[in-house]
Amino acid sequence: MIVATSLAAARSLLDDESLRTESGNTALLDLGLRRRPGDTFLVFDLDEAGFLERYTGADPSLAQSGESLVQAQMPLRAGESKDDALVRLEPLLDLALPEWRERVTWRRTAAAAGRSGALDPPGTSWRDRPAIDRGDGVYLVGDQVAAPGLLGEVAFASARRAAAMATAGTAAHGTLTV
Repeated sequence: MIVATSLAAARSLLDDESLRTESGNTALLDLGLRRRPGDTFLVFDLDEAGFLERYTGADPSLAQSGESLVQAQMPLRAGESKDDALVRLEPLLDLALPEWRERVTWRRTAAAAGRSGALDPPGTSWRDRPAIDRGDGVYLVGDQVAAPGLLGEVAFASARRAAAMATAGTAAHGTLTV
C-alpha cells in the first residue's frame, strides 16, 4: 500500500505519532495581472527567502488571453503576521513585475502553516525524515519524507522509490541511496 498524503494525515491513517518533521510557515500571494512583456518568470530572493513564479510564462493556457498568473510566497518569521510578511514580499514583486499594482485583475492571499515542505535543521539531512518504507508493505510518499530534493522533488523522488519497492515485492531500506 502506498500512502501519498501529508504527514499529519498519514499520522492519523497509520496511527503513527513518529510521522513528524520540521516544516515552515509562509505567507502566500496569488495574482492575476495584465500581461506585460519582460515580466520575470522565476525569482528566488536570497535576502528574505521569498519566491515568485509567473506560471503563465511556461503555460499561457493557465490564464485568459492577455493575463498572467503569478504565485509568490514569503516565509513567516516567528510572531510575524501574514500581512507583515506580504509587505516584505512587495519589493520582490516590484523588481520582477514592474507596475504590478496597476495591473492586478485578481488577488488572493493566504497563510500556510506547516505546509512548506520539509526543512532540515543544521546537523540533519533528508535521511533523518520519516522513512518511505513503514514496514508490512506500507510505503509513505510526500514532500516531507526521506527522499532528496525540495518541495515537489521530494514527493516525486519518494513516489518513484515507493513504487519501486512496492512492485519489487520486497521491503528495502526506506530511504534512497544517492
